[in-house]
Amino acid sequence: MKRLILAAMLLFNSPALANQSGRTVQATVYDPWFDGRIAYCGNRYQHWGVSAAHPWLECGTRVRVSHKGRMVTVPITDRCDCNSIDLSAGAAHRLGVPLDGTAQVRISY
Repeated sequence: MKRLILAAMLLFNSPALANQSGRTVQATVYDPWFDGRIAYCGNRYQHWGVSAAHPWLECGTRVRVSHKGRMVTVPITDRCDCNSIDLSAGAAHRLGVPLDGTAQVRISY
């Protein structure tokens, strides 16, 4: 019984299953060098498309990203070695995030 409770605690405290509604993170923008290259999830990265990379969310997870009153929903199509989220230039442009810098954004999924 103790093992079952421990397994349930580990499963439901997993960051991949936790709803991080309204979490503020640092966002960066992909380098244009990656345009046309195959992403972790198997699709081609499109620099001016709307997508994002995240360190542990599963491929295809849709994340709502907001910044200064603007909001865009992006699919996770790649992994990153960052502690936050990497946005495509298209997503960053829609949010008003500077393409050559970083910004504090709010994410939920």
